[in-house]
Amino acid sequence: MKKYITLFLIAFMAFGCNEDSFLKETPLDFMSGNNSYSTKADYDASITELYYLTRKEFFGDYNRSMDFIYGTDLMMASDPLKANLSSDYNPTSGIAKFHWETLYLLVAQSNVAISRLPESNLTDAQKVEYEAKARFFRGFAYRTLAYLYGGVPLQLEEVKSPKTDYVRDTKENVLAQAIKDVEFASEHLSDITDVRDGEISLPVAYTLLSELYLATGENQKAIDAATKVINNPALSLMKDRFGSRKAENGDVYWDLFRINNQNRIEGGNKEGIWVIQEEADVPGGAANTSDYFWYTTSFWMERFCAPQTGLFKLVMPDGTNLSPFSWPIGDYTGGRGIGTLYATNHFYRTIWDGDFKNDIRNSIYNYPRKFKFNNPDFVKKYGSLFGDSIDLENPNLPAGVKIISGYDGGITPSNSLPNRFLCGYQTKCTTPYNHPAAQYLDKKTYLLSGTAGKTYTDQYMFRLPEAYLLRAELI
Repeated sequence: MKKYITLFLIAFMAFGCNEDSFLKETPLDFMSGNNSYSTKADYDASITELYYLTRKEFFGDYNRSMDFIYGTDLMMASDPLKANLSSDYNPTSGIAKFHWETLYLLVAQSNVAISRLPESNLTDAQKVEYEAKARFFRGFAYRTLAYLYGGVPLQLEEVKSPKTDYVRDTKENVLAQAIKDVEFASEHLSDITDVRDGEISLPVAYTLLSELYLATGENQKAIDAATKVINNPALSLMKDRFGSRKAENGDVYWDLFRINNQNRIEGGNKEGIWVIQEEADVPGGAANTSDYFWYTTSFWMERFCAPQTGLFKLVMPDGTNLSPFSWPIGDYTGGRGIGTLYATNHFYRTIWDGDFKNDIRNSIYNYPRKFKFNNPDFVKKYGSLFGDSIDLENPNLPAGVKIISGYDGGITPSNSLPNRFLCGYQTKCTTPYNHPAAQYLDKKTYLLSGTAGKTYTDQYMFRLPEAYLLRAELI
């Protein structure tokens, strides 16, 4: 009997098997690359991936989100002798590699969504809707690639097999393709009143178009696009106190950056055009209170841009020294900042000279330069000599008292201000007195845990004042 079974199997394999058909897998009860772009739910998931990649590029992956301000006229490295911009931004560096790969992944995922639409089960109207969304993100990615790298390869179809013959296109052609994609989006996206918080909409497309038109010299089109945003009846500049902490000392600019205040529906904010969503301890929300800094999903602006006040010390005439600040404390001293970056003199002083000295963005709530002592041991021992705070612009220290405020090149203690351990900073990088409850070791003193340092607010990608500024470029 065994002999006949063996002969049958040999004959079946030799004459009765179509290998192409036999080896082809048809997934029936699990998701695969062949059945993932069919239903509306599938496309909702694919567009969510595009939001995720955008958040990762600009507001995630630990220190990569700082690349857009480091080395600019805004922020410098706190240890200048250690900083090496030519090395950090070398074409083969990890920085260049990260942004190139993330932005091209955004392009690739957009291409897949677009290419699969004709074979999907969506209605014709739904196909246009999802094409508009995917093309917006592709245009947004190519815009950013062109700004960072100039001319880059243009790939507008799904890549289904290995491809190694890419060539750079011109910057002009890349921006032209970005405009073409975003123009399509502007014709088919919903208005901002018809989308959820965080979703792209018509004003988002027009804001990006105005910027792109300005970059390519199409000035009248830039004016028209910015004007459509400004004239949208659902949008307006916030002029009065609002939101979750409006009863506290502060101002309307400060309100714009408090937790839960960024969105239209949730926070009543009419300025936010496109708001990147950050949700503490929610799956997919990025801001996990239990993650240490080597986990890469959160936005770490507090850690990088607020001072490390606990290492600032006052040296007494007898040589003893003590920091007037406990650290990390979730108050106006900057949470768990470590002062990796601090403001250039241009951003710290120059731009606020003259008419801008009393600008709301430079107020004590938004750009503090005076720090209240929060170390009880210091206050008890030396409070009568120093008062309750130190003013960076006028320290007014008692005779014989010196300061250690940071490092020059990471080697020599410095007594200059501002510096890494005590510097003016923008409070929008942190949430004073309002960190997530799980982040406190002691809520009474606002002592933070070792996993603090993240910025627990939703983040603006586009805000209405940008449309005014784009429009003002052409006046």
